[in-house]
Amino acid sequence: MKDYFKISALSIFLFAPFLAQAHGYWIELKGSGKTNEPVQVQVFFGDYAHGKRERGATLDKMADIKITVVGPDGEKMTVATTQTNTHWEGSFTPPKVGYYQVLGINDTRDVQDWTKRNMGIVRPVQFLRADYVVGEAADWTVSPQQLDVVARAEGNTVGLRVLRDGKGLANSSVNVVNPQGWERRCQTNEQGRTSFAANQKGMYIVELEWIDKTPGTFNGKPYEQTRYRCDMTQVVQ
Repeated sequence: MKDYFKISALSIFLFAPFLAQAHGYWIELKGSGKTNEPVQVQVFFGDYAHGKRERGATLDKMADIKITVVGPDGEKMTVATTQTNTHWEGSFTPPKVGYYQVLGINDTRDVQDWTKRNMGIVRPVQFLRADYVVGEAADWTVSPQQLDVVARAEGNTVGLRVLRDGKGLANSSVNVVNPQGWERRCQTNEQGRTSFAANQKGMYIVELEWIDKTPGTFNGKPYEQTRYRCDMTQVVQ
């Protein structure tokens, strides 16, 4: 898997003190890293860069986010989630050592009028990803979503692979938010690879947006374009 994330040194960026200012969704995982012990899956909505996590009825719209765990052998587990005052949460129990992909999707959201955002009439589709390792995982086989960002950390360097329909998305821009709320934009190469140098331990959020300008109709409502977004959580130990 090293070649999967291999990039040139010129693709590695340090963080600069620019604050991100957008709301988004992200997954947080809490567990022991051991087999047969539950892993708590929490889904938040807010502004991670500014430490803002929305609460209460604002979270109602997250009911349509579906969480699936893909285990080391490709087996899939559906995670039922319930709403709390601060997030949605569920759990799964890893039965064996290996690499677990926690994936989220909402492809049923209604068409939105985002004219004030200069985007027109949009169908939004949301993807989420967080990875969980039990023991010494040797197999890092990826099950990519339609739009996805996959990460591997080696020391303080985090390699990223941006994927659309399972293929590297060339010359695309991702936004990385570090634990202090600083952001950095990274550009992928022709293979959809890039990386960043993590300047501290903690949770990083990688944000990716891709626009399909093909018009269509969803649930009887016409739209001008589809906004695909993927938010990936990467914890640097």
